[in-house]
Amino acid sequence: MGHYPDEGERALDLTPAAGPVLVHPRPKRVPLSAYLASALTGLSKVEKALIVHLSDIVSIVCHAVEIDLYEPRKKTDPVHNAEVPDTEVFKTDRERVVSSDLLIHLCHFPSTGSGEELSFAYDALVPIILIAPGDQRVSRMVTGIPSVKIEIRYQEPEDLRGMLEDRLWEIRPLLEQRRLTMNEFSENVVGAKVKDLRLEENLSREDLAARVGLTPDGLANIEDNVDIISNPSLTTLRLLATALKTTVAELVNPDYNESILASLQSILNERASSVAARFRGLSDKDRRALMRRFLIRLLHDIEEPWR
Repeated sequence: MGHYPDEGERALDLTPAAGPVLVHPRPKRVPLSAYLASALTGLSKVEKALIVHLSDIVSIVCHAVEIDLYEPRKKTDPVHNAEVPDTEVFKTDRERVVSSDLLIHLCHFPSTGSGEELSFAYDALVPIILIAPGDQRVSRMVTGIPSVKIEIRYQEPEDLRGMLEDRLWEIRPLLEQRRLTMNEFSENVVGAKVKDLRLEENLSREDLAARVGLTPDGLANIEDNVDIISNPSLTTLRLLATALKTTVAELVNPDYNESILASLQSILNERASSVAARFRGLSDKDRRALMRRFLIRLLHDIEEPWR
């Protein structure tokens, strides 16, 4: 605690010293968010009270380490928010999971909803913290997830606060680095390319969705959202590439066209040097005619595989 001088003591001289003063402001922390997953459906009053109590502890700890916590029980609870449509619950909670920097899972009661949220986190490479009482068995489908994950086992609920806070401070730098890395996926690269190619092929969303085994809403999720939210699987990307007569590389690489043009330019430069060496005495007009023939042949070779 700071010491304040009594009335009879000499007050400290706080007059600024002459000359420049170097100030080293504390660097701003990278904003982070976490998603709290737990059972919410089919709980008894006692079980629900425990989940609420533990959720409050997690919320306090996240606030202390400057992590914004999203709690589905306050937005899409099956009892208190029963009016929210099922499709909206899925959409909202999935987007919250995949855009979070961390998923914290209370493993106390079985829950198909939490199982879905863990799957979303795994697919989006979101780190996971599993919390459970020390003597409770947790499904191996949960503990076996090959994600970056931490298990916290506590004896009494009040012990959880210190244990969780220590671990969050420990991994916060890693979460910040992940956030900076994932920011490049906060653009709509895949969806925009899928939509452009679909329109070039004169396909409706319904037509393309049917060809790859998606619903129109599923395809809309890919076309309209940034990559970190849509996060289509490799199988989906392959099916889309086949239906759109392209490659997965063109769908996922934002610099694909520039790469192709650079390769063509390199080929043309090599070809031009070869022609210049062999036909050094030709006029500019004849050299241009030869290059034109070469380009026509090259375009024919490119288009041939698609016929």
